[in-house]
Amino acid sequence: MKMSSNREGRKIPLPIIGGNNKNVKAWYILMKNWLKMEKVTDDEEKFQFILAGTVEEATQIVSDKFVEANRILNLEECRDILLERYHLNEDERFRELKTLLIMPNESVREFNDRYLDYYCQLSTDNKAKLSVYDYENSIRSRTDIYEKVAYEEAKTIEAACKIAEKVERIKLGGRSVQKGRKFNNNNIQNNYPFISRYRSNQNF
Repeated sequence: MKMSSNREGRKIPLPIIGGNNKNVKAWYILMKNWLKMEKVTDDEEKFQFILAGTVEEATQIVSDKFVEANRILNLEECRDILLERYHLNEDERFRELKTLLIMPNESVREFNDRYLDYYCQLSTDNKAKLSVYDYENSIRSRTDIYEKVAYEEAKTIEAACKIAEKVERIKLGGRSVQKGRKFNNNNIQNNYPFISRYRSNQNF
């Protein structure tokens, strides 16, 4: 089997995992969506693009498992392998949040789901070290949404998330965010199992 794939000639940038990016859950969701949008259906071709979407140690992790299994791996298997190797401790999760940025082609709500997934798992002490400014900096590339959140001067990260999602809904012309998103609730529940409960408790 050919173990390489050209990243060029595609409409959407290939999601990359490895090196400084160890957010496997976000990579998995983006890669799943990328394969769907690029209409990649052949299992071998899928694996070639999955492998092309890895760099540095992530490439080695997936390649080693491929050799061990002596067969192509599906996306879920690659996700699970990487999650096992990239399990973050409290300090690593905190550092990840301090540098987390919204990705291209990612809705604000999708970003909030993965941001809150890390945030909810922090201790009270580490939560207190994060500010609304840290969250605002994470969405700075979405200038109009960032400026509105900053203008509203939210007191908590949860409140800032609510404001950002409200602005996104307005930008979508009154459509629900769900209709404007690439992924359904099942994707979120599978990858961030307690986010729905957290959103309900926070009333958003």
